[in-house]
Amino acid sequence: MIETLLIHILTFLGVFALLSLIRLVVTFLKALLSNPPKSFDLERSALIYYGICISFLVTLILDII
Repeated sequence: MIETLLIHILTFLGVFALLSLIRLVVTFLKALLSNPPKSFDLERSALIYYGICISFLVTLILDII
C-alpha cells in the first residue's frame, strides 16, 4: 500500500520535473532563435530549482537502472 503510493508520488514528481525542464529548453531555444537573439537570464532561485529537477531526474533514472 505505502509502496504503491510512493511510486505514484515519485512518478508525479518525475513528470513534473521533466515538464519543467522541457519548458526551460523551449524558452532557451526561443531566446536563441529570435531575431535578434535575446538575452537568456535566470535568477538564482530558478537555477536552484532547475538544478533540483535535473538531479531528481538523474537519480530517478539511476534508481530504475
